[in-house]
Amino acid sequence: MRDWPDEVKAAYDRAVFVDRDGTIAIDTHFPHRVEELAFIPRSIEALRLLADLPIHIIVVSNQAGIALGLFGREDMSRYNRELRRRVEAEGARIDAFYYCPHKEPKHLAPGTQPCQCAKPAPGMLLEAAKDFSADLQLSFMVGDKMSDIAAGQAAGCKTVLVKTGKAGAERDDGVIAAPDFVVADLFEAAESVSRIVTQRISLGE
Repeated sequence: MRDWPDEVKAAYDRAVFVDRDGTIAIDTHFPHRVEELAFIPRSIEALRLLADLPIHIIVVSNQAGIALGLFGREDMSRYNRELRRRVEAEGARIDAFYYCPHKEPKHLAPGTQPCQCAKPAPGMLLEAAKDFSADLQLSFMVGDKMSDIAAGQAAGCKTVLVKTGKAGAERDDGVIAAPDFVVADLFEAAESVSRIVTQRISLGE
């Protein structure tokens, strides 16, 4: 589901999908209060670097706290608006927020079928790619969890695991995936994306 914007304006043929909690902002465990919003060091600089590329910057975030009754959609939207405001104030950009309001697989009773939008499923990426006319083979998924990497791989993207947040160490959902790159943080991920995008463009891709 798309939280923002109401109307999509597709400008590029590729996207970098970025996890929110643990990748851009500090994961305070189901974060939703604006007053608790804090950025991981160098994450805004990373978004500024990505903003110079001909690529959509799209946040894709599991928000199981909605289904678990911990907060409402408006709480999430308020948090996203403040995050975007601070990012834009620093000369960077985010083009869209997509979210899954359902329980993640780890929250479901045995035998319960999970939705197709909660990572590790690729639903959010597929929806965003359709909205923005983005070529998934030219796109990237960046996140701190193996579920991020699995979602990116399922969608056909290059994947980058950052060592912030969970740093790929979560084991409660049983997801195992091998990222294309492992880097220290979102800034190093942005540098990797920048190198690859620049090279692809020079080759006419």
